[in-house]
Amino acid sequence: MNLIEIMDKNGIREFFSKNWMTHDAMWYGTCVQELGPEVANRLNKGAVRLMAGLEIKRVASLRGRLTDNPVTDFKELSKIIEATFGLVKAEFMDFDFNFPKKNLMQGRFNECFAHTGVSKYGLIENYECGIVERIKGWLEGMGVSYVMEPDFEGCLMHQTGKCEINFRFELA
Repeated sequence: MNLIEIMDKNGIREFFSKNWMTHDAMWYGTCVQELGPEVANRLNKGAVRLMAGLEIKRVASLRGRLTDNPVTDFKELSKIIEATFGLVKAEFMDFDFNFPKKNLMQGRFNECFAHTGVSKYGLIENYECGIVERIKGWLEGMGVSYVMEPDFEGCLMHQTGKCEINFRFELA
């Protein structure tokens, strides 16, 4: 039986997203045990950011953008980000994002799977968010300058009880 032929698109996304997130969690936990939280966070954030820079270029290419020139138009940026979230957001990821006005992207986790998982394993005190690093990597991969508000280290959900972030741009 060829499973890829009988699964629907959402099932395929869920399968691969869950496996990738499980690998990510196991990798992070192993790094904390072997190297300590400071090194694990630095390695995790660096790897996520590099991967995201490649990921966003692949998505842009799928949409027909065949150049490495920086994205300079807000509408183009928002379309690429929407397409990317459409590909990677699995059902277990409970977050919202929007573009309420030009040059502003707002994101909010209603419940964060990373916060829940890291808390479950007693690592939340030292955890530094890798999810936000993915978004930063997307923006940097497109050559887009941004200001993130709030600019934070660690886990915003753990620090404040909520995770709401704005990204501001200066695009055409």
